[in-house]
Amino acid sequence: QPPSYPLILLDPVLADTEGATIGAERLAKGTRRLGEREAGVVFATPEAASRAYFSILQKGMVRTDEVDDEVLAAFTAFSVKEVGDHNQDGNVQYRLNCRRKMEAAVYQNRISIGDILDDLIVNNNSIIIDADVQLIFSSKRRGKDIKEQKTNFVRDWREAERVISKCRSSSRIHLQENVGHFLTMEAPDSVADILNKLLPSPHFKK
Repeated sequence: QPPSYPLILLDPVLADTEGATIGAERLAKGTRRLGEREAGVVFATPEAASRAYFSILQKGMVRTDEVDDEVLAAFTAFSVKEVGDHNQDGNVQYRLNCRRKMEAAVYQNRISIGDILDDLIVNNNSIIIDADVQLIFSSKRRGKDIKEQKTNFVRDWREAERVISKCRSSSRIHLQENVGHFLTMEAPDSVADILNKLLPSPHFKK
């Protein structure tokens, strides 16, 4: 028999009630403003465009000085696109592939999964998600100072526990130390290690 694969979540954004309302509106508004500032901005090389976006992501990172060249090359290939119009010299120009309007729409439509699961009752019993969920939780949370980061850690951990409590009993939260939300960029080897531990061996009998 083939193995049963878990549902692995890499530091998912799990909003509480406030985060799905006031917080979502604030994020969407800020992202739209960022899009307005970026409108029409182009770069001479894909690397220059990539660095511009990467500098924004660094605010949510811990190991900003340890991102290796291979990770940055992969990020550049994913985050940059060629612009149809060329510059005055006839050279190709590049811009960020991320469309802020779409990103803002994602924030605007954020929901509190924990609240929804709590409200789902069938035959007087709470709904249980029939899945083996393994949630990777990054230790570094966004915040303007250490106090706010700690407060956000407690809040986000609570939301993760709410979701996991509605899944199969084998579901777990795995704390990934010393990384932020962009853990696959900061510590790709560590992420690969934990994925290998959570995934069943590919060598199974047919």
